[in-house]
Amino acid sequence: MSLLLWPIVAFLAAMFLSEIALKETKLQTGLAKVLMVHAVMAGLLVVYLLVNHRPGSFAVLIFWAGAFLTWFGVRSHMESSILLRMLFLLRKGAISRSILIENYESHYGEAQRLEELFRGGLLQRTPSAAVVTPKGKFILRIVSILK
Repeated sequence: MSLLLWPIVAFLAAMFLSEIALKETKLQTGLAKVLMVHAVMAGLLVVYLLVNHRPGSFAVLIFWAGAFLTWFGVRSHMESSILLRMLFLLRKGAISRSILIENYESHYGEAQRLEELFRGGLLQRTPSAAVVTPKGKFILRIVSILK
């Protein structure tokens, strides 16, 4: 197999394994699993290149970082796009505006978004309210820096 093909095949395998790792969770919630999958696959590829005395390990890591960021951005946008979710709900045919909004809320509404935050360890339930966890505060700090 060509040296150029190895990184592409390995990255496609990492994408596939990431989808398996995510199963029924969102990308941001399962990010640790996805990062682990990509780190292992990139590491295996670099080890293969080094053991077989092939140049390009550093170039592979640069490729991997760019490909991962591109994949993450596209995957994250597709997952969180309200318009794409509404189009998905309309896939079987036309429905009224009120039914579309009702269907959207029942599948992707506030309750589901909050549950994902709890499942991801970003919020914690207390008897009186939902509280941001240390993990959630860390993410909020990063987001405020990136603004």
